Amino acid sequence: MGESNQEKLLDEVRNRVSDILAAVQLLTPLVQEKGGQEDRKYLAAMNKSLYRLMRAMRHIEAYDEESIFQPQPLDLAGLCRDVGRQMEPMAERLGIEFDWRLEDSSVIGMADDHLLELALLNMLTNALEAAGKGGRVTLHGEVKDGRWRVSVGDDGPGFTPVGEENPLLKQPGGLGLGLVAARQAAFRHGGVLMLENSREGGLRAVLSLPIQKPDKADLLLTQQPKADLWGGFSPVLVELSPILPLESYFPEDVD
Repeated sequence: MGESNQEKLLDEVRNRVSDILAAVQLLTPLVQEKGGQEDRKYLAAMNKSLYRLMRAMRHIEAYDEESIFQPQPLDLAGLCRDVGRQMEPMAERLGIEFDWRLEDSSVIGMADDHLLELALLNMLTNALEAAGKGGRVTLHGEVKDGRWRVSVGDDGPGFTPVGEENPLLKQPGGLGLGLVAARQAAFRHGGVLMLENSREGGLRAVLSLPIQKPDKADLLLTQQPKADLWGGFSPVLVELSPILPLESYFPEDVD
């Protein structure tokens, strides 16, 4: 069976990522030793392009229904806490107020941590972009009716569905393609991603997942080291690459 168009596209993106990464690795020590401020800006631009390509690659992989799905015992609240803490300095850098709150200190369930992290970062990136400088974004997590429910809100313009088939495509007043990957991540966990315009203005995205309790055999998996599917790159810098300023990708910030 031949390669699908999606597989060919992924291979092409991976090749471009490898090309840029090799160039960045060659140039970084030279710029740090002999380059001026303008050279550092050029290198930051290359880094940002690299991270954006990596983001596209991760989204394509996540959208593939046949991609690897590895649920393990995971503290769902702990993952949200980690993402919230990492997001605080990024929101500050963007000039956006970011408030987050978890009603539960720990919620253990079976989940794929990489896919859920990707979904949360997708939701927050979309909210930060919609809110813009001077805006406000919120993150709230709670157990409700036996499900883990995470809502991300913003005070942006809200959204207008493009069409019945896919209301998540990027259009004026629409949403980013990243939320398509987030919706797929929710589906893989038996959950849903719901979108609604808030009465106060802006959009609220709600990720609702069933809490699948691990059995004793599953709990042993928590002792296994996690694979780094990000290749050592910061997931936050990758996912926020469309909206973070160039200065976020100077060599000393991405090492």
